[in-house]
Amino acid sequence: MPKGSLIAQLKVTDTDQYAVYGAAATKLLEHYGGRALVRPDTALVVEGNPRPRTIIFEFDSIARAKAFWGSEEYVQAKALRANAAEADFILIECVE
Repeated sequence: MPKGSLIAQLKVTDTDQYAVYGAAATKLLEHYGGRALVRPDTALVVEGNPRPRTIIFEFDSIARAKAFWGSEEYVQAKALRANAAEADFILIECVE
């Protein structure tokens, strides 16, 4: 089964509140087997206008990534992010 990825592009608007969200989301990502693949502070934009922060997480399967995203615990964690960042998220199946 192909791995799954969660790609996030963010602009943090409230660093203190985002830190609260980040702590909650990190615990859930670890619980669902999510691993960060990139370091967002090293991104070099070479074309276009993406948000300032891009993060890519890998999961053992797209099903596991979807389970994380749809979990009740993450729904609650997302509420912590509501006024702390502008964000776009993509769940995508990886190529083997």
